[in-house]
Amino acid sequence: MPEISVIMPVYNTASYLAQSIESVLNQTYSDFELIIVDDGSTDDSLKIINSYAAKDKRIKVITQENQGLSEARNSGIKIAGGEYIAFIDSDDFYAKNFLGQLVHAQKKTNADIVGCDFKKIRSSKDHIKVVNRFSYVVYPNALEVLLHKNNFIHFNVWNKLYKREVIGEIRFVPHIYYEDWVFNCCVFERANCFVWIKERLYGYNYSDNSIMRSAFTEKKLTDYVTGIKEVHRYFMKNAPEKWEQVKRTRVSRTVKMLMNGTLRSKDKNLRLKTALALQELKADELITYAGLSLKNKLKLYYFQNLKG
Repeated sequence: MPEISVIMPVYNTASYLAQSIESVLNQTYSDFELIIVDDGSTDDSLKIINSYAAKDKRIKVITQENQGLSEARNSGIKIAGGEYIAFIDSDDFYAKNFLGQLVHAQKKTNADIVGCDFKKIRSSKDHIKVVNRFSYVVYPNALEVLLHKNNFIHFNVWNKLYKREVIGEIRFVPHIYYEDWVFNCCVFERANCFVWIKERLYGYNYSDNSIMRSAFTEKKLTDYVTGIKEVHRYFMKNAPEKWEQVKRTRVSRTVKMLMNGTLRSKDKNLRLKTALALQELKADELITYAGLSLKNKLKLYYFQNLKG
């Protein structure tokens, strides 16, 4: 079996796909399988995938009806045979030594999760300079690092290498935006040691059309709320003693983003729905004023008292 399973979900990214696939196949480290999950693409993505699969036996292809990013990743995890799991989005790319550096750091430290910095890519001419000498920092408490107010490691899954056993039965919540933060909150709770490589080894396609930069909608509101409830459910079942810390830190940040997104939209109806959602979360003690700045406490107070 390969040592690493790389999971690439694909949906209508034909113009980026060749670069993304080749960045994996051309790694300096070669003991991996690349699981490409075509999530019902309607462009030439599947044709491109199959052309590469015909030439490289390390590629496994899954095709499915469109179910969304979470389910595509879950399908990849289901058949992954590697001791470690890595992710890549199909419009991004790895530095040539991404896998090699991360697995080297893992073997040196026996970390449950290894992460690295990333570079925002704004044009096809952008590239990542290969760094052969690198440094890393070892953190004995993975969840503490993830929840720190100066979180520098981000909640993305694509710039990390996970021990398969630390993921266990955890999966991405289907059909929601912002699925990474929920997944990582749960996986990092199961992890002990985390290692951070300071070099930028991942190229992230920073698009104006990305979910994070698009307009705030009722769908995003609902998905933020779903994420909070899923994280609460996980911690109350598996680590109830850690829930208050999670609520003060990660959940408070989510509340901040939710409120700011709503206020930027200037949609009165959306404000009322946000107010109702936040009032219900507060009544159920799933959110708190603790962990918020004074400015954001005032925003939460505004939503708590907003009536239809």
